[in-house]
Amino acid sequence: IPKLIAAMDIVVHLSLREGLARVLPQALIAGRPVVSFDVDGAREVVIPGQTGYLAPPKSVQPVAEAILQLAADPDLRARLGREGQRRFTDRFRHEQMTAALRRLYVRTLEARGYGAGQGGADEQGQRGS
Repeated sequence: IPKLIAAMDIVVHLSLREGLARVLPQALIAGRPVVSFDVDGAREVVIPGQTGYLAPPKSVQPVAEAILQLAADPDLRARLGREGQRRFTDRFRHEQMTAALRRLYVRTLEARGYGAGQGGADEQGQRGS
């Protein structure tokens, strides 16, 4: 997928129902601006006018306008691409995502009475005694 994204000038993702589509952070990390419908996970990563554009679901006209604007303006594509890369390279590295997931598990276990020192997991995911 990274080689395919690298060959693109713009990534257009028009799914109506998808949590956080992996292609969106992949595109941003690759320095590509994104055009997407404003649904679920897309609004978590696409910052309108900064990393790409969001359009109301099923609204083709704003999508077409965003594509035409980006196609006609290589400087805008580059600027949005750089900003997406800057914002999301660290955030979506697998080490960061694994650490965030681990923290979520630890908090969930602690909320259910399985905290560190009680046979539960500590912040590093290690079992307590």
